[in-house]
Amino acid sequence: MTTLSLAYADLVHDLPRPLTPDLVGQALLDAAADHYRREWADSCLVEFTMQTATYLYDTAGADSSRAERTVAAWAVTPHDIASRDVSYQRGFPLPPSPDGTPTDRGHLIPHLSGGEFGPNIFPQHRPLNRGWSVQGKRFRALEREASAACTFYFGHLLYEDESDFPASIETGVLRGSTLHVECFRNRPPFG
Repeated sequence: MTTLSLAYADLVHDLPRPLTPDLVGQALLDAAADHYRREWADSCLVEFTMQTATYLYDTAGADSSRAERTVAAWAVTPHDIASRDVSYQRGFPLPPSPDGTPTDRGHLIPHLSGGEFGPNIFPQHRPLNRGWSVQGKRFRALEREASAACTFYFGHLLYEDESDFPASIETGVLRGSTLHVECFRNRPPFG
């Protein structure tokens, strides 16, 4: 199991009870921003809401060779989910995997949790995205849990280079007063 980038339990420990998605989401985005800035000091982070999700995005700045990329996002799964726009997704650019393995257009906030396109899409290792690997089965289980319970869902993308291809993905769901987070490798070496 891969080590988490943040002490997630500590981040929500001192928040007022009962935990609300807005407070948890903001605490997690603030911590993800601090973590990202330590790795990428010249980052140009913006926070915005699109549809039902709130995103943290690095616009990279004009002088940077780093790709623009999503850092983190959170949402509360809505009761009703719109149909997927398949033609848009097919047309969304997909960079090649650094090691040549097949990739998918992954959703940081799953479609079943209200995730749309644009900053929500990232290159994802196909077996992870489709649940074909051991860690892919765990990844998909967290997505299904969030969509079935209409609960808080969080995603944090971790990068090892200046590309927009994350090395790891941390995803979490709120289970009452507990935030459960797991980390998944998206690039070799896979766990």
